[in-house]
Amino acid sequence: MTEHAHRFAVPIGALLAVVWVLVNWSAPILEDSLFWWVPKGIKAGETGFPLVPAGELPSAMNPMSGQLPQWAGGLPDYGHPPLWYWWIGIWTRAGVGLETIRLATLIPAAAAGAGFAALGKRLGATWAGFAVFGLPPFLAQLLRPELDLPLLAIVPWALLALMDRAWVRFAVLSAVATACKEPGVLLAAPAAIVALQERRWRWAVLTPLVVLFGWGWMHGWMAKPERLPDGILGWAQDAASVAFIAFFAQGRFALLIGIRRFQNHLPLAAFVLTWLGFFSVVGFFANRGTADAYTHVRYLVPGIAVAAVVMANHRPWLAWVGLGWLNIASPYGPEASLFGVHQAKAERESAPWIREQVAAGQTVWVGTHQAAGLLEPWAGIVDRPLRGFNVYDVSTRADDVLPGQVVLETAYGEPSGTLLTRRATKLITEWRFHDGKVSAWRVEE
Repeated sequence: MTEHAHRFAVPIGALLAVVWVLVNWSAPILEDSLFWWVPKGIKAGETGFPLVPAGELPSAMNPMSGQLPQWAGGLPDYGHPPLWYWWIGIWTRAGVGLETIRLATLIPAAAAGAGFAALGKRLGATWAGFAVFGLPPFLAQLLRPELDLPLLAIVPWALLALMDRAWVRFAVLSAVATACKEPGVLLAAPAAIVALQERRWRWAVLTPLVVLFGWGWMHGWMAKPERLPDGILGWAQDAASVAFIAFFAQGRFALLIGIRRFQNHLPLAAFVLTWLGFFSVVGFFANRGTADAYTHVRYLVPGIAVAAVVMANHRPWLAWVGLGWLNIASPYGPEASLFGVHQAKAERESAPWIREQVAAGQTVWVGTHQAAGLLEPWAGIVDRPLRGFNVYDVSTRADDVLPGQVVLETAYGEPSGTLLTRRATKLITEWRFHDGKVSAWRVEE
């Protein structure tokens, strides 16, 4: 590899990430970003950046949104540190819209692309860091302004600081990561390994722990686990599923040819094992006993990305095989690929038809996820709020929907089955964007 290419690897990594965001500039805001993280950022900007941007919905949001069950009690306090909300709030103070939200993601996306390129370069394989651009969940996360995006931006730089033995830099970066979201504290694990290798105690190892407990002291409590496994056997099943997602799914098994490289990079091995191990215990949903295996794949992405860079070595193209799964719905849910983004795009395509039907006096039922996008223009679904439709959720009964009325069914996320099962229905039309789909059904009787 020429020195010229070696010199430009990091800026090329940043450029690729920025280009990816720009190409997908109009991708709608969806799921947790739509319901929680962006609204909290908007509220933080409106209210002077409080420690806890919770309570009443921001004034920039549609008052009708408060009728949705997710927002009926305002914005909840999930106990997460506020730094990411503050960052979004800085941008939305200039105007609440999809454009300002996308602008807020550009710098973290560039930092993530550059960071993993720099990590590969530091490992001695100039292009190893470009393996992350073959990971569908990595590319999906760059388009999601969630709490996990700043972690993806900071983690590679914090690990580089450890490899350079730059302890002050590590302390700052690990503190910022933890102030964005609590799992930043897991950076203490590779830091402890480096300290052991140096045979010298480093107080910087404790920095993320100090920040985490400092936040807990200021806030009064910390975020609680969303789900814990059902005993040892339950955890073993969850751990096996996490390992499959990280090392086998979407063609990542091809990278296992380089797994022995972890022997030469014990701090990185410690990070990957700690990160994936932690999320096999906390908040892993695939084996919760429901009909689907959906889980928060985004939680795993920093560990998956670091592992991919280490194992890729001089063969980053082995990871690029994963691009074949980029537009395919994963059995593990919408965060594992662009499935979630494509579903939101299908909802955007259906919005003009819904507006026409409502204007013509037709009763149209829309699920809560789709309804949120129809009510909030900053989500990128509509250019102005759409009103006049009915909203269904888990409490809606089948007999609430009368014959002649229309039910909008989406590919995931809405309990439409209870409204349509065992009823005579007719498919009116549908909108598809890859595996994302919205179907309009008329209830016949």
